[in-house]
Amino acid sequence: MSKDTATAKDTTTNESALPMAALAGAGAALLALVAIPAPFLLPALRKHCLPYVAANAQQLELLEKACRRRGVEGAAKRIVDLGSGDGVVCVELAKRLGVEARGVELNPWLVYYSRYSAWRENVGELCTFERGDLFKADVSDADAVALFVVPAMMADLEKKLARELPADACVLAARFPLATWTETRHEAHTIKSRGYNVNQLWEYE
Repeated sequence: MSKDTATAKDTTTNESALPMAALAGAGAALLALVAIPAPFLLPALRKHCLPYVAANAQQLELLEKACRRRGVEGAAKRIVDLGSGDGVVCVELAKRLGVEARGVELNPWLVYYSRYSAWRENVGELCTFERGDLFKADVSDADAVALFVVPAMMADLEKKLARELPADACVLAARFPLATWTETRHEAHTIKSRGYNVNQLWEYE
Protein backbone atom coordinates (compact mmCIF):
# COMPACT_ATOMS: atom_id res chain seq x y z
CA MET A 1 0.00 0.00 0.00
CA SER A 2 1.36 3.38 -0.96
CA LYS A 3 1.85 6.18 1.51
CA ASP A 4 -0.81 8.28 -0.21
CA THR A 5 -3.34 5.44 -0.06
CA ALA A 6 -2.70 4.87 3.68
CA THR A 7 -3.05 8.58 4.39
CA ALA A 8 -6.35 8.71 2.51
CA LYS A 9 -7.65 5.69 4.42
CA ASP A 10 -6.71 7.24 7.78
CA THR A 11 -8.41 10.49 6.78
CA THR A 12 -11.59 8.63 5.81
CA THR A 13 -11.58 6.72 9.13
CA ASN A 14 -11.13 9.92 11.15
CA GLU A 15 -13.90 11.66 9.22
CA SER A 16 -16.32 8.77 9.78
CA ALA A 17 -15.53 8.78 13.52
CA LEU A 18 -16.43 12.45 13.91
CA PRO A 19 -20.21 12.03 13.34
CA MET A 20 -20.28 9.10 15.78
CA ALA A 21 -18.53 11.17 18.45
CA ALA A 22 -20.91 14.07 17.85
CA LEU A 23 -23.90 11.72 18.07
CA ALA A 24 -22.63 10.22 21.32
CA GLY A 25 -22.08 13.70 22.78
CA ALA A 26 -25.56 14.82 21.78
CA GLY A 27 -27.05 11.68 23.33
CA ALA A 28 -25.23 12.28 26.61
CA ALA A 29 -26.37 15.90 26.67
CA LEU A 30 -29.98 14.87 26.03
CA LEU A 31 -29.81 12.28 28.78
CA ALA A 32 -28.52 14.91 31.21
CA LEU A 33 -31.28 17.32 30.21
CA VAL A 34 -33.85 14.66 31.06
CA ALA A 35 -32.22 13.13 34.14
CA ILE A 36 -31.44 16.32 36.07
CA PRO A 37 -34.82 18.11 36.02
CA ALA A 38 -36.92 14.93 36.18
CA PRO A 39 -36.80 14.58 40.00
CA PHE A 40 -38.00 18.19 40.31
CA LEU A 41 -40.88 17.73 37.84
CA LEU A 42 -42.15 14.21 38.56
CA PRO A 43 -43.56 15.04 42.03
CA ALA A 44 -46.16 17.18 40.24
CA LEU A 45 -47.66 13.92 38.95
CA ARG A 46 -48.12 12.49 42.45
CA LYS A 47 -51.22 12.77 44.64
CA HIS A 48 -49.51 15.50 46.66
CA CYS A 49 -47.17 17.94 44.94
CA LEU A 50 -44.55 19.41 47.26
CA PRO A 51 -42.50 22.07 45.45
CA TYR A 52 -38.97 22.77 46.61
CA VAL A 53 -38.88 26.05 48.54
CA ALA A 54 -35.94 26.49 50.90
CA ALA A 55 -36.60 27.54 54.51
CA ASN A 56 -35.67 31.16 55.12
CA ALA A 57 -33.87 32.74 58.08
CA GLN A 58 -37.07 33.81 59.83
CA GLN A 59 -38.61 30.34 59.64
CA LEU A 60 -35.42 28.76 60.94
CA GLU A 61 -35.35 31.22 63.83
CA LEU A 62 -38.92 30.33 64.83
CA LEU A 63 -38.12 26.63 64.60
CA GLU A 64 -34.99 26.95 66.72
CA LYS A 65 -36.88 28.87 69.42
CA ALA A 66 -39.64 26.24 69.50
CA CYS A 67 -37.13 23.42 69.87
CA ARG A 68 -35.40 25.21 72.74
CA ARG A 69 -38.72 25.81 74.51
CA ARG A 70 -39.53 22.12 74.27
CA GLY A 71 -36.11 20.89 75.32
CA VAL A 72 -35.24 19.44 71.92
CA GLU A 73 -31.52 20.08 72.32
CA GLY A 74 -28.43 17.90 72.49
CA ALA A 75 -27.37 14.73 70.74
CA ALA A 76 -29.85 12.63 72.71
CA LYS A 77 -32.75 14.34 70.94
CA ARG A 78 -33.95 13.47 67.45
CA ILE A 79 -35.79 15.64 64.97
CA VAL A 80 -37.16 14.45 61.64
CA ASP A 81 -37.77 16.84 58.76
CA LEU A 82 -40.38 15.40 56.38
CA GLY A 83 -39.74 16.75 52.89
CA SER A 84 -36.28 18.04 53.79
CA GLY A 85 -35.42 19.67 50.45
CA ASP A 86 -31.87 21.02 50.45
CA GLY A 87 -31.29 19.89 54.05
CA VAL A 88 -30.95 23.37 55.54
CA VAL A 89 -33.39 22.67 58.39
CA CYS A 90 -31.50 19.58 59.55
CA VAL A 91 -28.09 21.18 59.09
CA GLU A 92 -28.99 24.37 60.94
CA LEU A 93 -30.70 22.60 63.85
CA ALA A 94 -27.73 20.27 64.21
CA LYS A 95 -25.37 23.27 64.26
CA ARG A 96 -27.42 25.40 66.62
CA LEU A 97 -28.87 22.76 68.96
CA GLY A 98 -26.57 19.76 68.64
CA VAL A 99 -29.54 17.50 67.88
CA GLU A 100 -29.55 14.39 65.75
CA ALA A 101 -31.43 15.45 62.61
CA ARG A 102 -32.82 13.19 59.90
CA GLY A 103 -34.23 14.43 56.60
CA VAL A 104 -36.53 12.52 54.28
CA GLU A 105 -36.64 13.77 50.70
CA LEU A 106 -37.88 12.27 47.44
CA ASN A 107 -35.57 14.19 45.11
CA PRO A 108 -32.21 12.36 44.87
CA TRP A 109 -30.28 15.47 43.80
CA LEU A 110 -31.45 17.32 46.90
CA VAL A 111 -30.51 14.33 49.06
CA TYR A 112 -26.98 14.35 47.63
CA TYR A 113 -26.71 18.10 48.14
CA SER A 114 -27.97 17.79 51.73
CA ARG A 115 -25.30 15.23 52.56
CA TYR A 116 -22.64 17.46 51.07
CA SER A 117 -23.97 20.46 52.98
CA ALA A 118 -23.88 18.56 56.29
CA TRP A 119 -20.28 17.51 55.59
CA ARG A 120 -19.30 21.06 54.62
CA GLU A 121 -20.82 22.48 57.83
CA ASN A 122 -19.10 19.82 59.99
CA VAL A 123 -22.34 18.21 61.20
CA GLY A 124 -22.18 15.09 59.09
CA GLU A 125 -22.10 12.93 62.21
CA LEU A 126 -25.38 14.46 63.42
CA CYS A 127 -27.28 14.59 60.12
CA THR A 128 -28.61 11.79 57.97
CA PHE A 129 -30.59 12.15 54.77
CA GLU A 130 -32.56 9.44 53.05
CA ARG A 131 -34.41 9.35 49.78
CA GLY A 132 -38.00 8.34 50.32
CA ASP A 133 -41.69 9.16 50.46
CA LEU A 134 -42.39 11.30 53.53
CA PHE A 135 -45.68 9.45 54.07
CA LYS A 136 -43.71 6.22 54.50
CA ALA A 137 -40.94 7.65 56.68
CA ASP A 138 -40.28 6.19 60.12
CA VAL A 139 -41.04 8.76 62.83
CA SER A 140 -41.38 6.32 65.71
CA ASP A 141 -38.17 7.51 67.39
CA ALA A 142 -38.63 11.25 66.84
CA ASP A 143 -38.76 13.81 69.63
CA ALA A 144 -39.97 16.39 67.13
CA VAL A 145 -41.15 16.43 63.53
CA ALA A 146 -40.60 19.50 61.38
CA LEU A 147 -42.99 20.21 58.52
CA PHE A 148 -42.40 22.63 55.66
CA VAL A 149 -45.18 21.30 53.46
CA VAL A 150 -48.31 22.52 51.66
CA PRO A 151 -51.86 22.61 53.08
CA ALA A 152 -53.08 19.83 50.75
CA MET A 153 -50.81 17.34 52.54
CA MET A 154 -51.86 18.18 56.10
CA ALA A 155 -54.91 15.92 56.48
CA ASP A 156 -53.01 12.78 55.42
CA LEU A 157 -50.01 13.77 57.53
CA GLU A 158 -52.26 14.16 60.58
CA LYS A 159 -53.36 10.55 60.21
CA LYS A 160 -49.79 9.33 59.88
CA LEU A 161 -48.48 11.33 62.83
CA ALA A 162 -51.40 10.40 65.08
CA ARG A 163 -50.76 6.73 64.29
CA GLU A 164 -46.95 6.63 64.46
CA LEU A 165 -45.55 9.50 66.52
CA PRO A 166 -44.49 8.85 70.16
CA ALA A 167 -46.89 10.28 72.73
CA ASP A 168 -44.32 12.75 74.10
CA ALA A 169 -43.18 14.04 70.69
CA CYS A 170 -44.19 17.37 69.16
CA VAL A 171 -44.99 18.54 65.67
CA LEU A 172 -43.61 21.87 64.45
CA ALA A 173 -45.41 23.06 61.32
CA ALA A 174 -43.90 26.03 59.52
CA ARG A 175 -45.69 28.25 56.98
CA PHE A 176 -49.07 26.48 57.27
CA PRO A 177 -50.99 24.86 60.15
CA LEU A 178 -52.21 21.29 60.32
CA ALA A 179 -55.71 20.66 58.99
CA THR A 180 -57.72 19.91 62.14
CA TRP A 181 -55.39 19.69 65.14
CA THR A 182 -55.45 22.46 67.70
CA GLU A 183 -52.07 24.07 68.22
CA THR A 184 -50.57 24.53 71.67
CA ARG A 185 -48.71 27.60 70.47
CA HIS A 186 -48.59 29.78 67.38
CA GLU A 187 -45.95 32.38 66.61
CA ALA A 188 -45.47 34.75 63.70
CA HIS A 189 -42.13 36.39 63.03
CA THR A 190 -41.92 40.16 63.21
CA ILE A 191 -40.54 40.11 59.66
CA LYS A 192 -43.47 39.16 57.46
CA SER A 193 -43.52 37.98 53.87
CA ARG A 194 -45.63 39.63 51.22
CA GLY A 195 -49.19 38.41 50.77
CA TYR A 196 -49.81 35.38 52.96
CA ASN A 197 -47.22 35.48 55.72
CA VAL A 198 -45.23 32.24 55.53
CA ASN A 199 -42.99 33.26 58.43
CA GLN A 200 -45.14 31.48 61.00
CA LEU A 201 -44.87 28.37 63.15
CA TRP A 202 -47.51 26.19 64.80
CA GLU A 203 -46.64 23.81 67.65
CA TYR A 204 -48.64 20.65 68.38
CA GLU A 205 -48.45 17.99 71.07
